[in-house]
Amino acid sequence: MNLYSDLNNYLLKFCSEEALKRLILVNKEFSHLSLLEVKERASKKLVISGKKRLKELPKYYPAKHLCEGEEIDYSKIEYLNCQFNKLTSLPDCLEKCEWLNCSFNKLTSLPDCLVNCEHLHCWNNRLTSLPDCLEKCEWLNCSDNQLTSLPDCLVNCESLSCYYNQLTSLPDCLGNCEELSCSGNQLTSLPDCLGNCKKLWCYDNQLTSLPDCLKNCKIMGGD
Repeated sequence: MNLYSDLNNYLLKFCSEEALKRLILVNKEFSHLSLLEVKERASKKLVISGKKRLKELPKYYPAKHLCEGEEIDYSKIEYLNCQFNKLTSLPDCLEKCEWLNCSFNKLTSLPDCLVNCEHLHCWNNRLTSLPDCLEKCEWLNCSDNQLTSLPDCLVNCESLSCYYNQLTSLPDCLGNCEELSCSGNQLTSLPDCLGNCKKLWCYDNQLTSLPDCLKNCKIMGGD
């Protein structure tokens, strides 16, 4: 594994547009890239969060984005941060999205197209369910919603925060989960698949015992 190359690929995907231009100036590995190529990479990242409190996602890239004024093709977006708005829905063409933060909106559902999403932050919405397409999701925070169940597809989830929902049970697919925060629900038991869990927050439930698979797990308090 080339850690240097992996780091640079990560920077190209997730850093700001201005940082991309500086990266080219100081890093010989990317000195061959043209501005057009940088714009193409920058077009895959969109940050729409903060003060405007939008009710729907914009059609065009905003000011100060490297692609300012150009029409957004959401089917090509890989990184989308749209937290702290008033969104009630998301586009149904986010198949390439790998990192999504849509927290603090008014969403009642998420689209079924998030097949490549690895990091999903959707807490503090009005979600009643999650899509059954999150097989690749490794990091999920769906806390502070109205969820009554979680999908059975979270087989690769390593970190799961689902506190303060209305969950009565957890799925039996969480064998890879290393950190679990499920406090503030209506759980009466936890699944026997949590043998890899290292940290567990489960206070404010209706639990009377924990499964034997959690004997080496650190049980965190409610401070």
